[in-house]
Amino acid sequence: MTAELGLASILGVLLCLTQPAELLLPALMITDSLPRRDDFRRRAVALGAAWGLCVMVATVAAGALMMDTGALARSAYSFFSSVAMLLAAIPTIICLYEASVWKAFFCVGAGYTIQNIASGLAELIFLLVRRLTPFDMDPGSLGDVTVSDTSPIAWLISAAIYIVVLAVAYELFIRRVGRGRLSEVEDRKMTAVLLMVILAVIAFDVVNKYLDKLDYSLAVLLVLRGVHGAVCLFVLFVQYEMLYSRVLEAQMDAERRLAAERERQYQLSRQNIDAINVKCHDIRHQIRALADGGAVVDAGALEDIAREVAVYDSLVITGNEPLDTILSEKGLVCEGCRITLTCIADGSALGQLSPAEIYALFGNALDNAIRAVVELDDPERRSISVVVRRVGSLTSIHVENYYGGDLRFVDGMPQTTQIGDGHGFGTQSMRRCVEAHGGTLAFGAHDGVFTLDALLPAEN
Repeated sequence: MTAELGLASILGVLLCLTQPAELLLPALMITDSLPRRDDFRRRAVALGAAWGLCVMVATVAAGALMMDTGALARSAYSFFSSVAMLLAAIPTIICLYEASVWKAFFCVGAGYTIQNIASGLAELIFLLVRRLTPFDMDPGSLGDVTVSDTSPIAWLISAAIYIVVLAVAYELFIRRVGRGRLSEVEDRKMTAVLLMVILAVIAFDVVNKYLDKLDYSLAVLLVLRGVHGAVCLFVLFVQYEMLYSRVLEAQMDAERRLAAERERQYQLSRQNIDAINVKCHDIRHQIRALADGGAVVDAGALEDIAREVAVYDSLVITGNEPLDTILSEKGLVCEGCRITLTCIADGSALGQLSPAEIYALFGNALDNAIRAVVELDDPERRSISVVVRRVGSLTSIHVENYYGGDLRFVDGMPQTTQIGDGHGFGTQSMRRCVEAHGGTLAFGAHDGVFTLDALLPAEN
C-alpha cells in the first residue's frame, strides 16, 4: 500500500506538471522565431520554477477541496484551469520574447491546440482500450487516491503520442510558419474570433471527458472525439491561413509600392531629360553668341544644368531592382535636403531578401539617417554612406551617418530624444528582418558617427 501511494504521489506530480509543459513547449517553439529578451535564460528558469510551484499548489489545493465532489464539478474545474493556464501563458511569452499580446496569444493558442490534439488522441486510445479490452489504462485524475499499476504505462503512452503529434505539427505547421512571419500577426478581429473558437475547443474536450465518465455508448464518444480532433485541425489551419494571407498582403503591398516608384522614377527621368534638353538648347544659342563675339555663357544657366544632371544622376543601378528603387528614392530626398548620399552596393548579394524586406531594412535605416543628418548645420557632416557587399558566405550591410545631440542605447537598441519616444530608429522592424534570415544586426555610436552593421547568410 505504501509503495502504491508513493508511486501515486510521483505520478501525480508528473501529471500536474505535464499539461502546462505540453501547452508551453509548442507555443515556445513557435515564438522562438521572435527576438529573445535580455537575460532570456534567467527569465526562463525563474518562470519555469514559478509555473511548477503554482501548478502543484493549485492542484493540491483543488484536490483537497474537491475530494468529495462529483464529475460535473471536476469538469468545471478542468475547464477553468485550462483557461487559466492559457491566459497565464500569454504574459509568459511576452516576458521571454519581444512579442505583442496578439502575437503571444497566437502562439499560445496554436500551442494549446497542438496539445489538445495529442491529449484527445491519447484519450481516444484509452477509451478504446477500456471499452474493448480487459486492461485498465486510466492514468489517474484529480482527486484519485490510488493509481492502477498500469498507470505509468498509460503516462508513457501519452508522452509518446504527444512527441509524435508535436513532431508532425512541427513539420506541417511550426516550421512552415517560418522565421519572421509572426510579425504579420496583427489582425485583432480574427484573433478575437480565434479566442472564442479555442474556448469552445476547451469546453468540447471537457464535455467529452465528462460524458466518458457517464459511460455513454462507444459510438457516441468516438464521434465526439472525431469532431473534437477535426475542430483542432481546423483551428491550426485557420491560424496558418491567417499568417499566409497576411504575408501575401505584405508582398502585394511591396510590389504595388515598387510599381509606383518605378513609374515615378520613369516620369522623373523623362522630366529631367526634357529639362536638360531645354537647358542645352538655351546654352547652344549662348555658345553661338559667344562664337560670334557676343555675350559670355550665363553662369546661372550652367548652374541649372548641373543641378538637373545631379538629380538625373541620383537614379541608382545596383543590380537589385527593389534596392535601386529605395536608394534612388532616398537619393532624391537627400538631394533636396542637400545631403550627400554615397552608395557602394552589390545588389546581387541581397537575393535572399524579398522586396518587402529590402524596403523594411533599407527604408528604415535611410529614413533614420536622413532625420539625424538633416538637423546638422555643418555641410561636411551632412553625409550618409551605404555599403552592401558579399564577404565569403555572408552579405555585409553597413550604413553610416553623423548625428547630433544625445544618443543612448537600451538593450542594444538606439534611442534618442530628438527622434521621439521609444525606438525611433525603426530598429524593431530592421532586426526582425535580419534575424528572420538567421543574421545579426548591431548598432554603434562613436565621436558623433552612428553605424549600422548587418550580416546575413548569402544566397547560394
